[in-house]
Amino acid sequence: MNTQPGKIRWLIGVAMIGTALTLGLGGLSISAKETWQMGDYENGEHADRPRTAFEQDAVYIEECGACHLAYPPGLLPAESWRAMMAGLEDHFGENAELDQETASHISSYLDRQALQKGKPSPMSKMLRNLAGKPPLRITELPYFIHEHDEIPKRMVTENPDVGSLSQCDRCHKEAARGSFDEDRVFIPGFGRWDD
Repeated sequence: MNTQPGKIRWLIGVAMIGTALTLGLGGLSISAKETWQMGDYENGEHADRPRTAFEQDAVYIEECGACHLAYPPGLLPAESWRAMMAGLEDHFGENAELDQETASHISSYLDRQALQKGKPSPMSKMLRNLAGKPPLRITELPYFIHEHDEIPKRMVTENPDVGSLSQCDRCHKEAARGSFDEDRVFIPGFGRWDD
């Protein structure tokens, strides 16, 4: 009786299992590198930080981040960013006008990075239930409202360390990187949010 075919099948099986284990462990290793551990929320110290969920632009961060969080551009559709850039002389009650070259640069950046229907991104869910013209405020998007409606006012608007739902980075420590993981929310003065 010839046992050669049985040995070959056995070797192929061992090789396949070894390959599957190697690839599986390699995937776990890559995944672990791309996520961050819970760390110390209050001080914003984290062992590992995720890669930024979008292309960052130094001019945008410098100009827009001078007054508030330079919001990840993928939080709003291009139509919203265009309307916002066209009205910088009255930017939510403030004059935020820019010289033409800087405004053109930022507008181009926002257009490229904006939330788009049919273009999957970490922020695609922000388009859920959006009917008609998109708002200028991220806080007016239906998905945003849905995700934040259970948070008591005492934790946000009545909390001097937060003040407004537009202050994303007060509770989402990785907001500037585009990470809004609800399992990693820390509300100043209250601690972790577990709803």
